[in-house]
Amino acid sequence: MKKFILLFTALLLFFSNLVYAQQRQIKPVQLTIGTGDRNGGLYPIGVSVGKILNINSKIHKLNPDVMATEGAVYNIDKVISGELMLGIVENDVQYRAYKGLGEWEGSPQYDLRSIISLAPEIMQLIVSESSKIKTLMDLQNKNINIGMIGENTYYNSQLILSSYGLDNYTVNYDNQSTSLKETITMLQDGRLDGFFLNSVIPLNIIKQLSETTKIRFVDITGVNKLLIQYPDYKITDISKSVYPKANNPNSTKTLSVMTSIVTSSKTSNYAAYIIAKEIVENLHILKTLHPSLRNLNIKEMLKYNTAPIHPGAMRYYVDNGLLN
Repeated sequence: MKKFILLFTALLLFFSNLVYAQQRQIKPVQLTIGTGDRNGGLYPIGVSVGKILNINSKIHKLNPDVMATEGAVYNIDKVISGELMLGIVENDVQYRAYKGLGEWEGSPQYDLRSIISLAPEIMQLIVSESSKIKTLMDLQNKNINIGMIGENTYYNSQLILSSYGLDNYTVNYDNQSTSLKETITMLQDGRLDGFFLNSVIPLNIIKQLSETTKIRFVDITGVNKLLIQYPDYKITDISKSVYPKANNPNSTKTLSVMTSIVTSSKTSNYAAYIIAKEIVENLHILKTLHPSLRNLNIKEMLKYNTAPIHPGAMRYYVDNGLLN
């Protein structure tokens, strides 16, 4: 019995040393994460993911580096080119890229891979109370920022407006603002009547706006054709409690789409496996890092990916009974 215990202990030490040696042989990798505007919705999600991946970075040797970028379209292009390892994007953007639609018309990005979905991103139309805008049809002859070219806000706002028959002849579009902060300044000084925004909620910069300026959120409804054409869009509410100072008596009806982490098919199976593992096994921590992440559910997080899941991440999910 004593010999057995000694042999068992020796084997444990051998395998422990073997694993330690393997970990030491792994070269550190700079894991760049593309997000969006520092005041926008993708940035805090990317920061939260970076914090999770940093917890055990000394062990797995993936060192997260969160970068503010121009948004989802930029992130996908840079992930495919290899300049970013990960991108935080909306799943409808992910879908268009992989299928070769929209911004990638005729050029499907077949190297795009998904890791996991995260928080929902909400489509919002925010207007000044002085604009008298109560519905989307009130946008005629108003000055509205529809987002910068290359942002998902720009793409979604055009789809929403076209579904109402509103075009350049009835709405004075603006897409020249360089940041959400500048757009808000333009609203406050009267150069804009309102602006579209896709973001997780709440955002501190919008909360501050609602506390200093009389604004309201406009319902985005009557878009059944969009829901049929784009099944990634979901009907959702912005509760009055999210921005209690806004001039909305009740919750706002609108649309949402999931955000997710994407990478390239060229990313190693090891890296994709570890990224999936760290997010799932530290989900309880991730939920505390931003209010939009509070209700994350692993089944939902694996449900809405619109590009193929990276085989390394897939291996982790299958091995742990999260996917059949």
